[in-house]
Amino acid sequence: MTDNNLQLTGIFVQDPNDKGFTAFFAQLPNIIAEGDNEEEATKNLIQTVQTVFEHQKNNGFQQPNVITKQFNLSIA
Repeated sequence: MTDNNLQLTGIFVQDPNDKGFTAFFAQLPNIIAEGDNEEEATKNLIQTVQTVFEHQKNNGFQQPNVITKQFNLSIA
C-alpha cells in the first residue's frame, strides 16, 4: 500500500457552556467528532475519518464518480 497524505483543514467549535469541542474537517463536513478538549477532539476526529473510510472500503461503498482511498492524515 502506498502512503498518501491528505491535507485537511480542521474546524473546532468550543461549547461555551461545557467547554468541550465539536470538530470536523472543512473538506469532510458530514464527519463530526467531539472531545472534552481540543487534543481529544482531534484524536477522535482522525479516528472517525479513518473508521468511515475503512467501513466504506470494506462494504463496497460505491457511488458514481466517487473514488474512496485510505489516507494517512498529517495534522499541523
